[in-house]
Formats: sequence, C-alpha cells, structure tokens
Amino acid sequence: MKKISLKEIARDVIALGSPVFFLLVLARVALLSNFEYLSQFVIAGILFVVLFLFFVGNIHSGLGIIVLFFTTIYYSDLKFSIFINIHIIGMLCVELEFDKTGFLCFIPTG
Repeated sequence: MKKISLKEIARDVIALGSPVFFLLVLARVALLSNFEYLSQFVIAGILFVVLFLFFVGNIHSGLGIIVLFFTTIYYSDLKFSIFINIHIIGMLCVELEFDKTGFLCFIPTG
C-alpha cells in the first residue's frame, strides 16, 4: 500500500484554489442558469485578480476561499459549512507554514 505523505495532502488541500479549478467551478455555475450567482463568482474573481496584481499574495488561497465561500452560500447546509470552514482553516495553515519555509509555494511571494 502506498504511503500518503503530508506533502501530498497539503498539495491536495491547496489544489482547490487553483485557477483551473476556479474556471471549472465557474463553468458549473454557468450551467445553473442563475445569472446573479454567476456574477457574484465572476466579480469576486476579478476583484481578487486586481488586488493580486497590486499586493503580494498567494493566488491559490484567495481563489480557494472564494470558491469555498460561494459554494457554502449556495448549499446552505450546516454540515457542509462546518466541513468547508475546517478546510479553509487547514488551507490557510498549510499556506502559512509553507510560505515560511519556502516549501510547496507555487507562486513566489516576493
């Protein structure tokens, strides 16, 4: 049986914030035919990218939080909300730890 390392788990946690995953979520939201919900996603993504251009940050954390926040609003289920909050805390902890060490940082932070 293959051993799963902490590095692999951390990479998978951060992957929910990748630009590719964000585009996949946007495509899925577009299929819902709910323009208000789609526009919230698009505006949040655009604002984040604009802020990312002016300030140093990690695009994976920002896009991941946007996706997780809006999917939580859409489903509005307590169990899902608890799961997402745990995931957001885990993602931020992973990013903070790896930004300190330079390990598993996908985008240089300055």
